[in-house]
Amino acid sequence: GTRIDWDEVIDAEMSRRRQLENSPIDSMNEDKVLFSTDEIPWWAWVRRFHLPQAEKLNGRAAMVGYVMALFVDQLTGVGLLDQQNSFLGKLLLHITVFGVLLIQSNDDVKKYAGLLSEATFYDEQWNASWKGRERPQDE
Repeated sequence: GTRIDWDEVIDAEMSRRRQLENSPIDSMNEDKVLFSTDEIPWWAWVRRFHLPQAEKLNGRAAMVGYVMALFVDQLTGVGLLDQQNSFLGKLLLHITVFGVLLIQSNDDVKKYAGLLSEATFYDEQWNASWKGRERPQDE
């Protein structure tokens, strides 16, 4: 039989979606569906999108963890295996992994800075509204 190049199918679907985002067209639920992304096997999606990203994140976590382990070793004299067996070592391992997952690019740092700014904005406004005034005390 014919062999399907799933990467080309995914490229075509991404191109189609980009076109629809830029130039939406009316459609009805009754319109016949000519292509469904369900037809693309799961392994093609995983290979195309998840594996490269997973490899990048795994490499970052390994490098950050290794550098931090060397730093702790130099600072305290506690070797790598002893660090892994300690509570602090396991805690730092989790912090490293979650940190790498949460901050995958420089844009993520900007995003979290914006969230922090947004989270404190109303509190800053509230405090500014009391500037030069005496606040009523809670009883």
